[in-house]
Amino acid sequence: MSGVHRSTQSSTPSTRLTDTSSIPASDSWLTDRIVTIFVGPEKKRWVVHEKLLISQSEFFKAYFSAGHDEMTLPDEEPKLFALFMRWLYGTAFQPSGGGRSFRYLQPDGVQLTVRDYLGVYVMGYKFGIVGVRNAVIDVLYTYYGEASDDHEAPNMHDVKYIFENTLPGAPMRRLLTAHSLFYLFSKDRVTQPLPRDWVEVLNSEAEIGFAIIQMLAEWGWYIGGNAPRMTVKPRADFHERVPIVKDEPVDDPLNTL
Repeated sequence: MSGVHRSTQSSTPSTRLTDTSSIPASDSWLTDRIVTIFVGPEKKRWVVHEKLLISQSEFFKAYFSAGHDEMTLPDEEPKLFALFMRWLYGTAFQPSGGGRSFRYLQPDGVQLTVRDYLGVYVMGYKFGIVGVRNAVIDVLYTYYGEASDDHEAPNMHDVKYIFENTLPGAPMRRLLTAHSLFYLFSKDRVTQPLPRDWVEVLNSEAEIGFAIIQMLAEWGWYIGGNAPRMTVKPRADFHERVPIVKDEPVDDPLNTL
């Protein structure tokens, strides 16, 4: 993958537990090697449990299974990678036996923005990590909520970012398209011009305009009929199935969502 610097030898020796026989198989992804990942131009350093990392991603599994102890990701943002690490370890340390699952904090527009989470979603796309993509879907599903008279419009530059960095059919594309339509038909927007970001993006991005029209067509409205109240599909409809990344020997899979 472009933007990944490979290292076959570590300047900082990896740490390996020598005896894991007494550790339950379901906990073994927090044992064994510790690998190092440097992120961004400033090479911010993270040390990560290898088995936990590769349990979520074939990309990382292929790289570290080749014997590398270090990886450099110069094109990734440390802030976004930190959010990914928060998910990775937050998921790992879910309360044992409980029904709770990891949830990101809601965007506050300052410390955490919608674009930050969309960046994590795209990172999950590049590294093939379905679980973190589902976690981002969850936080933004709650953030945008149900259709309302004063529905908040997704920033169309955020929508453009997702369309540029994901493939057709990506659940985040559908979620943002639905909320764009909720805004377009919200009561408080009637007689109001489109926001500037909509004009800027839709004048140049035909794919987004087509996605909006296509979804509207799927709703089955017709002239003379009353437009039904718009509702977002259940959260689970935007989730992707989490694959099991197998290792040798096969450990119990990490339950991500």
